[in-house]
Amino acid sequence: MDNLISQISYPVFLYMTFVFFLIASVFSFFVGIALSLRSKRALKLFDVMNRWVSVRKMTRSLSTPHFVEPTLLQRRTLLGVTIIVGATVSITLIAGADLSPSLAFFEESLTPQEIGGVASNLKGFLLISNLLCLLVGLLVIFFPKVLATIEGYTDRWYTLRKRTLPLDKMHMEVDNWVLHHPTSVGITLSVLSLTMGMLILNQLERLLA
Repeated sequence: MDNLISQISYPVFLYMTFVFFLIASVFSFFVGIALSLRSKRALKLFDVMNRWVSVRKMTRSLSTPHFVEPTLLQRRTLLGVTIIVGATVSITLIAGADLSPSLAFFEESLTPQEIGGVASNLKGFLLISNLLCLLVGLLVIFFPKVLATIEGYTDRWYTLRKRTLPLDKMHMEVDNWVLHHPTSVGITLSVLSLTMGMLILNQLERLLA
């Protein structure tokens, strides 16, 4: 059954990919023609599309610490019991489960022994993770001060501002070069788009044959 699904889904995925790139090649072909003719609408389109969108505003909520511990610890017992029950149920289900069938997607690239090894490692990881959750649940109910001490070491805020700073700057080198040489860029873009479109049409004919 899985083999049948893969035989159907892969050609469909390939077909949709070719169609997408075919539409893109047609669009870029006409854009290249418009640029080569120095169309005012095409040049104006670049001006309209060159708008600065602040990544800082979009990611501001991710850069702000949100402390949910005070609210959760108001119902410490309920929280701890929920974590313990969930972890216990997960450990019970995982301990007697064989995770190899869930890795059937890798049958073509891995041997059965390798799949068994990956499944064993995955099972061990899930068991250890749920054991840690079980420990956290016990700390929430019986040792809240110990949990607060551990959180004092783990609750650290790391800003992504420095890493995302280049995303807040506009890089107009390529756009300015295109606007200064619209004819040569337009002809090159049209030729490349036409070539890519013909290659994709050829591949579509082979796929549908």
